[in-house]
Amino acid sequence: MKYKVLEAIMNVNINIVTTQFNELGEENVIKSNVDGTLYQKKDHKYIIYKEIENNEETTTSLKIEEEQITIKRFGALDSTLRFKVGKVDISSYLTQQGAFVIENHTKELEIVEGNDISIYIDYDIKIMDMFTGRNIIKIDIKEK
Repeated sequence: MKYKVLEAIMNVNINIVTTQFNELGEENVIKSNVDGTLYQKKDHKYIIYKEIENNEETTTSLKIEEEQITIKRFGALDSTLRFKVGKVDISSYLTQQGAFVIENHTKELEIVEGNDISIYIDYDIKIMDMFTGRNIIKIDIKEK
């Protein structure tokens, strides 16, 4: 089988702000600013970047399609989350503490592409019987 290698288009800076709301309405904001690489394959764009937390490396891949975003993480954490408006995605989230089943329901997804890329995802999340809440992820991708 022949594999086609993704060709890098440009180095990018990725600014991510995740706002989490628990069932009590309490808010937690997580901010991250990392450098990565933008790739193009057919009609899809891929953004790949690495993060190190507690001396553990995780590689994240964002697959940008016309009406769907897929976020895959592997390394210290393994997960695949798909976001498409009106769809419920059920996936597993593997951590050093064990495996969790995540259910997310995408309420809003906005992808704006030009010189830069802006992504807005608003979704409800349920992690087994442990957590239910709402997350909003804002991702801004700019050429370095």
